[in-house]
Amino acid sequence: MKWQWISGLLIVLGLVSLTVTTQAADDKKKSEEIPLDSVTGMKMAGDWELVRNNCIVCHSAQQFLRQKGTLVTWTEIVQWMQKDGGLWPLQPELEKKILTYLAENYGPSDAYRRAPIPATLMPTNPYESKIRKEVEEKRKAGLIPVKKP
Repeated sequence: MKWQWISGLLIVLGLVSLTVTTQAADDKKKSEEIPLDSVTGMKMAGDWELVRNNCIVCHSAQQFLRQKGTLVTWTEIVQWMQKDGGLWPLQPELEKKILTYLAENYGPSDAYRRAPIPATLMPTNPYESKIRKEVEEKRKAGLIPVKKP
């Protein structure tokens, strides 16, 4: 009975391993099919030139080539850059094309980093002090102004 259970477990693990390997190979094949720009390293697909022309004016393409995000994630990043980073307002159609390119070509995949750990699962901060905590609470309450970069 014990050997049957172990044999069954080994078969399941083998199938899972095969599935993960096949998915990683498919992801690699997809990325190999899209040529890369020799200057920026960007995938030359869809509206890549719009992204290049609007994004690398302020920062290197490596800024977004190393990241992965859903459409929501990329939208939040662009909104943050517009609010705090000096990015000019984009026409809605242009912004949609840029966000779509980023989400489709630099979206989450198994071949890249894991999702962030939820705050509820994080250990307590060893550097947190009573005064620091008090300052953060005052900042959240609006009693201390937030300095813009």
